Amino acid sequence: MEKLPVAKHLNDLEYKFLLETYAEHNSSMDFEDRKNHTLSDITKVERNISENCLNVYYNDGNWWHYTPNKTWY
Repeated sequence: MEKLPVAKHLNDLEYKFLLETYAEHNSSMDFEDRKNHTLSDITKVERNISENCLNVYYNDGNWWHYTPNKTWY
């Protein structure tokens, strides 16, 4: 599986939930927000073990916790 460069450190399960949660999150945004929150706009992905999520950072400064159950906060 070819991974995004910022997410190469994730294992396959983590990467899968990143992509699935991203898809849910992106589909909830209005068109203008989607333009600034594409996969290529992700600048960093960190494991957050204490909260069982991934911290996903975008180049506009926004970031979210992405959880394995496909939610974000």
